[in-house]
Amino acid sequence: MVANLVFYQLALIALLWVFLMLSWVWPSEPAAARPIPPTPVPPPRKRSTAPKPFAGLTHTPHCEACAQGVVTRPQAPCPPPPRMVPTRGRPRHVDTSRHFCPHPTCAYRGWVGLGNLSAHGHPSGGLWQQLHCTACESYFLETHGTPLHGKRVPTELLVWAVGALAEGLGIRAVARVFEVDPNTVRQWLVEAADHLQAFSQYVLHDVHVTQVQLDELYALLSAVKAGEVSDTEAIQCLSRSPHWVWAAIDPITKLLLTIDVGDRTLAMAPGVVHQVVQVLAPDCVPLFLTDGFKEYTTALLTH
Repeated sequence: MVANLVFYQLALIALLWVFLMLSWVWPSEPAAARPIPPTPVPPPRKRSTAPKPFAGLTHTPHCEACAQGVVTRPQAPCPPPPRMVPTRGRPRHVDTSRHFCPHPTCAYRGWVGLGNLSAHGHPSGGLWQQLHCTACESYFLETHGTPLHGKRVPTELLVWAVGALAEGLGIRAVARVFEVDPNTVRQWLVEAADHLQAFSQYVLHDVHVTQVQLDELYALLSAVKAGEVSDTEAIQCLSRSPHWVWAAIDPITKLLLTIDVGDRTLAMAPGVVHQVVQVLAPDCVPLFLTDGFKEYTTALLTH
């Protein structure tokens, strides 16, 4: 009887020990089943809409025109000198209000309609009128500063010859048509080009545009389109030819802002953009459109 009691007690102790071990080893309740206190969600971070300024280039790109300090914008004129009224002689009948004295030392240089000029006949019976400046006592022809100055050929011939060159006729062809020397025609072309460039710089300035299209052209493309030259020959010729025509145009008004001829390299791109900047108004920042030529990036950021 005593042995049975001891056995029962030992069995009860063993069951209690197994129960305690199971309760210790058995996994606790899943975390998903237990309620988790809500975690406060931080408000979403608002991204700033303010534009970030451009940090700038690592070095200043080179532009020869900027380095030389070329300033082509018309400068503000100084106050005009007093108007001169002739007090003797007969009244003047030749209109000189559209001319000005070209001498650099004259105070009336560049001023028109101030009464300092008077007609002085036709030297040697020539076609052009001679003018006299009473301020500096100098004489000059009315063609001074024009392509007609110093020419001994008829005006109509010179005008027609330059017009034929502008239409694309060659120098030798123009010389044969008008029966003059080819070197003479070339000199006419150079003088007309210089005069037109000066006139363009005087008239074309402070322009406001919204777009500027930059492009480089090559005359061989017309031959490719006509089938006279193959694509392979055109590529080979384009790769070694320096005769590229650089143009900047406003695609809306079709205004040609600048044109230049040279290699298709980085050295030309800043010069072309510099010419465009000189034409545009200081407060004008248009949209620039290019053909993907990567050198335009440096040229635009330079200016």
